[in-house]
Amino acid sequence: MVPAIAMTQSDLTVPAAPGPMRTCIATGTEGTPERMIRFVVGPQGEVVPDLARRLPGRGLWVRAERAALERAVEKNLFSKAARAAVKAPADLAERVERLLLERVLSDLGRARRAGRAVAGYVKVEQMIGQRRVGLLVVADEAGGDGLGKLIATGLPLVRLGDATSLGGLFGRQQAVYVAVARDDAGGEFIQRIAVGAARWRGYRLNSAG
Repeated sequence: MVPAIAMTQSDLTVPAAPGPMRTCIATGTEGTPERMIRFVVGPQGEVVPDLARRLPGRGLWVRAERAALERAVEKNLFSKAARAAVKAPADLAERVERLLLERVLSDLGRARRAGRAVAGYVKVEQMIGQRRVGLLVVADEAGGDGLGKLIATGLPLVRLGDATSLGGLFGRQQAVYVAVARDDAGGEFIQRIAVGAARWRGYRLNSAG
């Protein structure tokens, strides 16, 4: 197990935003939509994750924690909340974890295609030297002196997936270290990647195991 990194501003919890509160069907606690995962019932009566919160139908909300979702599946709480027979697959918690990761990897891939992300320690160091880095992204395998040097820069840093997942975005077998350039005025890439990575990591850390 790779130890958690002591992070500063980038070790985000998903920020609360003003707006309506939702109630988790597993814990009974309230939270903003940003701290929850929305599900809907599909045409065949199956539970469908709606990470973008755009699918039609009544939303069934669960805290963005693996343990809460595992409880909802184990206790058949989706059926109770929907007041109907609902099928929640046994691997739903694992599927959601994968979707959360794929979602943020997609955003990182968009940053790469826009020429705003590089992979490999040398390229990361070069971007740091040019003072262009807005976010550092490291794989679970990151450690040792290389990781220590990046932490010492004080730049925002998040863990995201493994070296194979990151490498695939850059046409490499593996990538342990990635740097994302500071955003333009829109601030799109840094915010989406940092928040998405924190959401994925928070989901994983809050597991029943």
